[in-house]
Amino acid sequence: MIPRMTRLLTATVMAVSAMTMSGCALLQSGASGVTLNILEEGFTPPALRLADADMVCKFATVNGPLVGAAREFHGDPSLMEATLYTTASFCSEAEAVTEELRYMRAVRDKRPDEATDARIAQKRLLALTAERQYLAFQRMKTKLEQKYFFQYGKTCPRFRRDFDELVYLSGTMAGLLAVTNDFQSQQSVGVPTDIAPQSDFAMTCLSNEKWWGVPSAARAVVWSLLPGGSEGKDVKGTFEKAMAIGEAKGVRLPHVFQVVAAVSADDTETARKTMKRFANVENFKPNDDYRIFDVMAKMQMNNISDRMWTQATGSRTPFGGLGKFWDEKPKNDVNVDNFLN
Repeated sequence: MIPRMTRLLTATVMAVSAMTMSGCALLQSGASGVTLNILEEGFTPPALRLADADMVCKFATVNGPLVGAAREFHGDPSLMEATLYTTASFCSEAEAVTEELRYMRAVRDKRPDEATDARIAQKRLLALTAERQYLAFQRMKTKLEQKYFFQYGKTCPRFRRDFDELVYLSGTMAGLLAVTNDFQSQQSVGVPTDIAPQSDFAMTCLSNEKWWGVPSAARAVVWSLLPGGSEGKDVKGTFEKAMAIGEAKGVRLPHVFQVVAAVSADDTETARKTMKRFANVENFKPNDDYRIFDVMAKMQMNNISDRMWTQATGSRTPFGGLGKFWDEKPKNDVNVDNFLN
């Protein structure tokens, strides 16, 4: 499916380019609009059903600039760009995690040169990730404010399309992640930190039930991370309700937010408990229409688990071992030594 999508995108750009040479500005705008509508309404739903996060993020990385070329033909690809840049950031973030694990192993083995090199590589990739996420946030915010005549973080839009809501949700999450990744890369991108309080209000504009508990879970993360933000708030109860909704709706993203908040607060017990819950949801059925979001949630959870395992043992989470830990009583189904044979 991905190669066919790429060929169609390329063919469309070539067709619109031919119109440019003919001086047909109005036709260019119409062709760009039709193409973008096909991408938003035709290609996005099947992509959301995929279970291959690596394929989706690489597709986004390759085709982001191609979709952005619609501006040259009087189109506005901002919403698709926001989606693609958010997705592409998962590629660079995964590479950053790999370098972080290399750094941990080098420190563990007392190899300072290797550790320094890994840390430099990690920061470069985190900066790239933050740049992509911040750009996604900006594209989302600017376009939707223009389309729905509202002020992000202060008033709510009245959405007419699920796609616009989805971009609003993912773009807001991208903004929050951009703040974190920019901080970890020594604020090399310059992402404004006021995105966090803005996103707190922004998430109140979305249905918590419709979007898998993510809006309230994202708000709870903001409350947890901002100084004094948790005062008068039921952070624990909010996470619990959000995770229950996510499990029922087939998207476990709220669990990731809970673990992120717990790790940031050095609450290892809560982090482990939540990871176990994530990995052992009884009769869990992924949401068919939004499968990729649950897949990416698992990828994020694996990243966190890999950090914990590498810090403690020098290697990643054993295959199939998500939700299990090195210092627990060994069971027949998880024996680290078995993976080395």
